[in-house]
Amino acid sequence: MLKTRMSVKKAFDPYGGRDPRQLPVYSAEEAGHYLWVPAPTIRSWVCGYQYPTKREGSKQAPRIVVPASTDPLLLSFDNLVELHVLTAIRRVHGLMLTKIRRALDYVRTELATPHPLLTEEFETDGVDLFVRRLGLLNASRAGQYAIEDVISIHLRRIERDERGLALKLFPFTRRPDQISAAEAAPRLIAIDARLAFGRPVIAGSRVPTQEIGERFWAGDSISVLAEEYGRSAAEIEEALRWERLTAA
Repeated sequence: MLKTRMSVKKAFDPYGGRDPRQLPVYSAEEAGHYLWVPAPTIRSWVCGYQYPTKREGSKQAPRIVVPASTDPLLLSFDNLVELHVLTAIRRVHGLMLTKIRRALDYVRTELATPHPLLTEEFETDGVDLFVRRLGLLNASRAGQYAIEDVISIHLRRIERDERGLALKLFPFTRRPDQISAAEAAPRLIAIDARLAFGRPVIAGSRVPTQEIGERFWAGDSISVLAEEYGRSAAEIEEALRWERLTAA
């Protein structure tokens, strides 16, 4: 009986025993849509890039985030979370990637973790260490948020498990470069590697936003969709907002 139960459990495991958060599922284009970042920028962060030098002609800048797959280039949910935090660091102050890379190396050493952007520790000691390493403790400029505030706004979009590892990401449905709007953006859309193969869903459900969009554009009304899926009209409207944004 035990053997049968174990076989059934294994048969229903679509991930082959692997953590779904680490599987390569997102293209650079998809990640860019979800994070409001151009796909070429995503590629430079996960592949590195060539830059000119006076003495050597050109050099290869190392990547900041290690992708789940390089051939083909595909990103995991964990990668998506790392890039989400990285966008916070780059978004407001436009920091040089070389400086960010050195600061992250410092935080890796201090926290003894190979992926500081993924861990809960980054939300506590890590951010403080990172900002101090960059020399940005008082870096808020006129009209800008302090970098700690921007990082904090992004980190609050991540839900973690009991080990402090990222479990869900609530992507921005308002332009995140408009920080006040991003901070107030509702958490009605979620990306969870365990649901819908990592595609965005209405938070608290298994309903893919893509399915909502397809049915709406096929003629179903918001009220009909809300009734059939057992969700509120506000959730359906937010799913449609998200689909319009990511389709643009």
